[in-house]
Order: sequence, then C-alpha cells, then structure tokens
Amino acid sequence: MSLYARILRYLRPHAGIFGVSVAGMVVYAALDTFSFTLLIPFLYVLFGMQGGAAGGAFGAGGPTGGGAMHRLLDWAVGDLVTGAPPMAALRNVVLLLFAVFMVKNVALYVEQYTISMTEGLVMRDMRRQIYARLLQLGFPFFQRTRTGQIISRVTVDIEQMRSLVTRNLAQFASNLLQAVFFFAAMLLISWKMTLVAVLCVPLMLVLWQGFRHRLRRGVLKALNAGGEVSSHLQETVSGIRLVKASGAEAWENRRFAALTQGQYKAQLRNDRWRQFFGPATEMITASAILGLLWYGSSLVLRDHALGAGEFLTLLVLAGKLMAPVKWLGNFGATVQPGLAAAERAFELLDAPVEVYDQPGARPAPTFRDALRFEDVTFRYSDGEPVLRNVSLEVRPGKMVALVGPSGAGKSTLADLIPRFHDPTAGRITLDGVALGELKLGDLRGLLGIVTQETILFHDTVRANIAYGREGVPQERVEAAARAANAHGFIAEMPEGYDTVLGEKGVRLSGGQRQRIAIARALLRNPPILILDEATSALDNESERLVQMAIDELVHDRTVVVIAHRLSTVRRADLILVMEGGRIVQRGSHDELLAEGGLYRRLYDMQFTEPPPSAPGAGGSAGSAEASEDADLILAAGPVPAAD
Repeated sequence: MSLYARILRYLRPHAGIFGVSVAGMVVYAALDTFSFTLLIPFLYVLFGMQGGAAGGAFGAGGPTGGGAMHRLLDWAVGDLVTGAPPMAALRNVVLLLFAVFMVKNVALYVEQYTISMTEGLVMRDMRRQIYARLLQLGFPFFQRTRTGQIISRVTVDIEQMRSLVTRNLAQFASNLLQAVFFFAAMLLISWKMTLVAVLCVPLMLVLWQGFRHRLRRGVLKALNAGGEVSSHLQETVSGIRLVKASGAEAWENRRFAALTQGQYKAQLRNDRWRQFFGPATEMITASAILGLLWYGSSLVLRDHALGAGEFLTLLVLAGKLMAPVKWLGNFGATVQPGLAAAERAFELLDAPVEVYDQPGARPAPTFRDALRFEDVTFRYSDGEPVLRNVSLEVRPGKMVALVGPSGAGKSTLADLIPRFHDPTAGRITLDGVALGELKLGDLRGLLGIVTQETILFHDTVRANIAYGREGVPQERVEAAARAANAHGFIAEMPEGYDTVLGEKGVRLSGGQRQRIAIARALLRNPPILILDEATSALDNESERLVQMAIDELVHDRTVVVIAHRLSTVRRADLILVMEGGRIVQRGSHDELLAEGGLYRRLYDMQFTEPPPSAPGAGGSAGSAEASEDADLILAAGPVPAAD
C-alpha cells in the first residue's frame, strides 16, 4: 500500500478536477440505485401488489417487510401515484425514471471526462518528472543500465501505470460507492437477505491475499522480459550496418526469437494466475446469488415476511451489487501490472545522483590560474582503480598531452574534468577551488567537447549548431560554420541551415558531422576544450578539413584532445605518458624520444620510416595510420575568449 500511496501523490495538484469526478460518481451511484428501487412502485401499480400492512402508497410493512424502503418511496414518489388511475401512475413513474436516467448519464459523462483529464495531466507530470530525473543522473547510471530498459520504463511502464493512477482509482471509488448504495437499499428492504448476499465478501478477501504477491512477482518478470526485448531491438537498429555487413541477420533472428519466447512464457505464467482470479470470484458471487434465491423464496412463500415486489427488487439489487463487489474483489489482480510498472519506474526516480551541486556551491565564471589533479585515484563501482595517484598541472597558455596504450585511463581522466565522474580519492581543482565545490552548470559552461562519436539530433542544421542556446542570431551560426569549414556543404543542402539532418545526422558524412560538432563548440566559445579522438575515424581529405577546423577551434583557448595520431602532440609543452592508470614518463616530444621507453615504442609503432634525424626532428607528413593500441589526450591552455 505504501507504493500505491506514493502513486496517489501525483493526484494532489489535480485534486479539484478529480473531486468533480468523485461528485459525478456519487450522483451516478445514488441515481443508479434509485432507478432500481423504482421497480417497487412500478410493480405495485402494474400488478396491484401490497407490501404488508396498509399504510402509505405501498404499505408500511414490518422491519422485514420493506417498511423502511416503503417510507422512503412514499416520501420520494408517493404524490405521483397516490390516488392516480393506474395508467397515470405508471406514466408518472416512467417519466420520473426518464429524468433519473438523464441526470444519471450526465453525471456519468462528467465523471468519465474529468477522469480522462486527470489521467492525462498525471501522466504528463510523471513523464516530466522521470525525464528530468534521467537528465540529473550521472554517467555511472547509464553505464550500468541498458538503453532499452530505460526507454521501456519511460514509455511502456509509465503507460502501464496510466490506468492505475486515475482510472483504476476512479473505478475503485465508483464501484465502492455503487456497492454502498446498493447495500444500503437492500438493507432497507431486508437485512436478512442482505446478510446472505454479502457472505461472499470475506471469501474474496481471502482469495485476494493468497494471490497478491504471486501476481506482483509474475508481472515484474514479464516487464523485465519486455525490457530485454526492447533493449535488443534498440541495439539491433542502432547497429544495423554491422548486422548486415556481418551477414548476421539469421543469428539476430534467433536471438530475438529466444528473447520473445522468454517474454511469452513470463506473460503466460503471469496470466495463468491472473485469469484464474476472475472465474474464482465468479463462482463465489454465483453461490451467493443462489443462496439468496433459496432463502428469499422461503421468506416470501413460507414466512410471508417479504412481499413479491420487494423480493424481485432485492434480487435485482443483489445482482447489481455483485458486479461492483466482484470488481472490488478483483481489484488486487487488476492493479498488479500497474504496481509492478510503478516499481520499475520509481527505480529511476530513486536512483542516486552521484554527481550533483553541493550545498553552497560557488560560481565558476572563468578559468584564470590552473587546472590541477592532486593525487587523483578513480575506480568504477567496486572494481580495480582505473587511475592511480595521478597528479598534473595545466596552466593557461600551456599544452599538456597524455599518451598511453588503450586502457591506460586517458579517457577516464578527461571525463573527470566535466565531472562526468568524481574522483574516488584525491581532488581536482580549478583556480584553486575543488571541482566539487563549483556549480556544475558553471563548470560545464567553461567546457566544449567534440568526440569521435559525433552527437547530432534529428533537427535542423541551425538547431544542432546552436544546441542548448536560444535566440542565437543566424549570422553567429553561419560564422561558427564558416570557421569550422562547414558553411560550404551546408549551403549546398536543399534547405540550407533549415535542413533536417535525420537521426544521428545520418544524411551527412563522418567529416561533415564532425565539422558540425566543431561549429557547435566554436559557437559556445568555451575557454576549455576537450577533443576526444576527433579525427581518428576519418579519411585523409575529411581529416584535413576537420584538422583545419580544429586549428581554428584550439586557437587562444585551453584544449583537451584524445587522438590516435602522435604527430598531433609534438607541439605540446609537456607530454605525460600513462600506463595502468599511472603517469610513467614526463617531458617534451624531443625529450621523450631521446629517453626512449613507452613513448618511443608508441611513436615507432605509428611510423613506417624511422625519425628523419636527431630525436625531436618530428615525423613526416606521410605518417601511417595510428595503431589500435595508441591513444592520446592532449591538453593545452591559452587565455579564454569572452563569449
């Protein structure tokens, strides 16, 4: 119930609209019950029945003879039938029934329409909250959670909760109100028969308690299996080029078939118990109705304690009562899919935010002094450290490069600068202030990042260049594109800067996508720049154009570069060689070549010809492709330019 109570909190902002729905439920339930009790005067007038001792329009009867109901009907409709000819009395009752049905259905419309309004508003609020939470979560969450599972929870699971939050709750309230009104009307007619009719309720409660936990577990397994199907589908679509290039269509078909078979079995096991609940409650209610028939007949024929009109009306009310009672008994099974979906959705809302603004965080308006790593160690979860006691200093106007084989910890070190992760030990400072003490938005506002895997959205060229910035003039967008050598191919597009690029920029080549990303960074004009292997996946011509754009981008700013080609680090003031998460060599390009060691080995791996002269003369322009095992991070730092 604590989970359901948490879900119902989303109704609070819309309590007014939901209150109108409840008012409609009350009116509908009251008039629905009243319409059936009008059978008593109708039958009396039609067949000339008497309900007991004389008195009132329908007879006063004793406590077991419908006396209380008779008095209520005398007050409500006595003037319409008392003293009137039979046909006139029947006409009056029929007209009253028409009015009751009219008002009842207007109330039903109001109830259902306001429920739909509330449902839509609640779902909107929940999706907004979960999406906002996803944006708050750090990279560790996304690294340990499959994309398909996240999408499934935000879409499928939230939709599964849709009826639970409002419609199921409204149905619960409506059925409860109907049950109360029907039960009250039956009590007014005969408390003995009413007692027989409600004997099924405890049995339904016992049945529900026995199946509640089993149903929840079954639904969770089915939802998790559905999430795996979504994850596999997302991965296949994203990697469709590899699938087709590898001729792996049949293999992927078999994998998908196995996942969907698992989902089918999980759903079938869950439905086996859920579908049993309906027939079981049906048998309980049927037994109650049969008992009511037998006992009620004895009251009419043998004890003469109940009139025929009251007995028929009570049977009708009992039949009507069983429907909401059955629904209420089945409520536990009905809400289990929604509760299980809510449990999965709340896992996102409850996921810890590993990187956040600390209380009293300071602004970070610019970068003036130095960026320092002070004995920094970092590990993912409980694994081995990826960085071990790393210390370095980058000052404005200086270029520092980090070189090492794959797995040396270079990309992880770069990720610590924008606080994609926080160090496990040690600290990183900007102008003497620990990064954790700076406002996260301000810190990342000082950074521009261009990665090997260029991120473009299904939007226009202009929107992709000006991403995250509103109201940027067209001339500034074009100026950034020109500086990035991108204006030429953009102008040749069908709609120029208004051309939609497609998902992930599918309409562009790799070099064009990279230049769009560089234009985006130029528009931001950050004082610190991170280039993550920005040219490693390009052909020679694209690399040349992108390198020209990078030369413009790195001018007069602090830069962090991750690249495969060691030829790009020869301009560095200081090169730090990393291996196993540690810095194992320091020096300039010439000094490290003379020293030998790991840097020299990495350098020799990338050139088919030996260095042309003494160490430090640099490599030729015709260097070979970089080795798969040679990566580079390059950090440089001139004075930041004002935006």
